[in-house]
Amino acid sequence: MSAHVGRLVAAIPEVYQPIFGHPNLSQNAARSSEDRLQPILDVYRALAAQLGRPLRVLDLGCAQGFFCLSLAKLGASVHGVDFQQGNIAVCQALAGETPELKASFETARVEDALDALKPDQYDLVLGLSVFHHIIHRIGAVSVQRMLAVLAEKVGAGIFELALASEPPAWAASQPANPRQILAGFGFVIELGQNATHLSAIARPLYFASSQYWRLNGRMERFDRWLPESHVFENGANFGTRRYFFGGGWMAKLFQLDFVRCRAANMRDHRNEVAFLSDPPAGFEAPALLLHGQSEHEAWLVREQWPGALLIERMRARAPYDAGAVITDVVTQLAALEAAGLYHNDVRAWNVLIGPDGRARLIDYGAISRDSRDCGWPHNIFLSFLIFAQETISGEVENLSPLRVPKLNPDDLPEPYRRAFWRLFERPAEQWRFASLRDDILQISGDYEAPSATRTAGFTSALRAMEEACSLYRTATQEWRNRAAQAEAQARQLQNLAPR
Repeated sequence: MSAHVGRLVAAIPEVYQPIFGHPNLSQNAARSSEDRLQPILDVYRALAAQLGRPLRVLDLGCAQGFFCLSLAKLGASVHGVDFQQGNIAVCQALAGETPELKASFETARVEDALDALKPDQYDLVLGLSVFHHIIHRIGAVSVQRMLAVLAEKVGAGIFELALASEPPAWAASQPANPRQILAGFGFVIELGQNATHLSAIARPLYFASSQYWRLNGRMERFDRWLPESHVFENGANFGTRRYFFGGGWMAKLFQLDFVRCRAANMRDHRNEVAFLSDPPAGFEAPALLLHGQSEHEAWLVREQWPGALLIERMRARAPYDAGAVITDVVTQLAALEAAGLYHNDVRAWNVLIGPDGRARLIDYGAISRDSRDCGWPHNIFLSFLIFAQETISGEVENLSPLRVPKLNPDDLPEPYRRAFWRLFERPAEQWRFASLRDDILQISGDYEAPSATRTAGFTSALRAMEEACSLYRTATQEWRNRAAQAEAQARQLQNLAPR
């Protein structure tokens, strides 16, 4: 049999991988493959531990079957696919030498194998340096769609992707960011980079799954994932953040490749890790399970508290105690303030309402020693006033182009009207959340809010400003609608134009 394998190996155009069980035939292999094997074995063992059984594995573009047979040696049931008949002949001969291994092979194109794939037929799919050839033939968009369908059918995948910066002719067809073709998977993280035989440019190796996250060597199943943290994010992070929920944990994954978001993602990740590692006294924070950062990603996993976001309660018209929410939030802001910390994004989507009706501030990446709010009006106390107005009214309008300036304390019921008027009558440098909390709770009873007569002029000015902002928002939306219509018409004309 060894002589037969030798003849089959000699007949193939390229010995791309080591020949399993034949070191004498592997000396001229184009790639050693051992560097990629170790992270693949690590993923295999972690996923097998999750499922409590050996895995069913599909290797797309299996070449000479090195990874197939290496995984079969661990107990996996492996099926390899390659379009070159010579490669499959080698694989089948090697499988014949090791009949105790569960490995089968077929000659087929990757596209055809994926098209025939049934849901839950395999637990793990390998696609190692094969998809750049398909991209060159049918385009990146088609491959992205193909892999999005795959993401719904398998537990996880490991993909080595070629880069547009490599020298071969097919490089010009590749997307600038190879992650783009894996966009259909919920969780994608780089496992490492490996040298090839074609150039000095290393290729990234990715773990991708819509069911599991893998971080710091740990793998856990998630029940759901979100590409945006809340309904009003409106693409602010350009898809560079993803959120995963399940098993009592929440995982956050920040991409660092996109220059426009890199600094903000690194800052918020750093802030959240620092805060959760040492939360101040009087502020209840979730447990931090793990965190880390690489060249291309940053991540953390923390305890997931039960409940629903305040914005979700508002939009669903579900009941909540507005007074309790405001009191809980200002109490937490006062606890942060006592430690010299501030939350720069107190919004309805950063407040979690628990099953007991109590409110908790979240988005710990927004907590730092910077006392400036992340958006207009930038003053954190004025921003909290708007938050209080929204919480009581149950309405949050779209932020574009800016928040509705609900800054008139007379629009609030007591004791909030009284508390904010007292805040305004102090010099701005003396504004404190602790004082606002005490006034809301009426701990100090020696102050009466000003009468409507005393505040009439200020109130009129505020209402005029709110009206002007409303007109501005309406006009801006009309301009945007017209621009969208013009863009749609232009696309339609372009599609109808002769080619």
